[in-house]
Amino acid sequence: MTKLIKKIFNNLLKPHRIPIKLFIKLNYYLKCKNYNQDLFENEQNSIFNSLGMNREHGIKNLDLIKKNLGKTLEVKSDMSSEHEVIFSSLSINKSFSIIDILEIGTFDGFNSLLLSNLFPNSKIDTIDLPEEDENFINFYNRKNKVEEFTIKRNRILSKKKNVNFFPLNSLKLLKHKKKYDLIWIDGAHGYPIVCIDIINSLHLINEGGIIICDDIYLNLSKNNSDNMYHSIASYETLNELKKQNVINFTLVYKRINKKNNCIESKRKFVAIVRKI
Repeated sequence: MTKLIKKIFNNLLKPHRIPIKLFIKLNYYLKCKNYNQDLFENEQNSIFNSLGMNREHGIKNLDLIKKNLGKTLEVKSDMSSEHEVIFSSLSINKSFSIIDILEIGTFDGFNSLLLSNLFPNSKIDTIDLPEEDENFINFYNRKNKVEEFTIKRNRILSKKKNVNFFPLNSLKLLKHKKKYDLIWIDGAHGYPIVCIDIINSLHLINEGGIIICDDIYLNLSKNNSDNMYHSIASYETLNELKKQNVINFTLVYKRINKKNNCIESKRKFVAIVRKI
């Protein structure tokens, strides 16, 4: 109730914005009502097929893996991300040989755990900022619970012997020598960090390897961009590299449920990148 009262009060302070907010909500409602999820589901399946992956088989495999981890798979839920389906589809395709994996952005450790189960014969290096780093402390609501967060993360990471965690700023990968078959980029999403992460990954990927970038925005204005969560930086960087024939990349919808995908300007994608 307190939040509702605060929201009403803030709206009364700026009455000129009320019509704009009503228009935005009405537009969202109409877009949701007319959203055809089956259409996007079919398109997503076709994108996977064009990349030599079977999405439906990937979903079935992911479901089994998640059940073993005590998790429920809900592909059409609000927070379900298709990057997990990509990983799963890659893991069951014998055309892809994935042994060495690099994850840029460990977060809570669950994605590393998932990768270790999907690719049990792999070696996974996962990096994240040291816990004393200001950005690590201040982002993702960790300011007053860094110790609690890192204890839980480390507990998850310790469950698998093929996962190695390194507290490392990703910019230092410039000096890294090891090569990888699969690189997952999910660190800071804005300039200059994600741009450098992509360039470093191109130097670290093996011939025929795959780089996957999370949270790609196509229609985000620079005024609405930030350094960590929302930015056009990944898309602009990938486009420039493609123009110079350095890479090819394909965009996959990150989520296909109507809540996240019905407004075109707010859609997020995952980029699958191959070096030329």
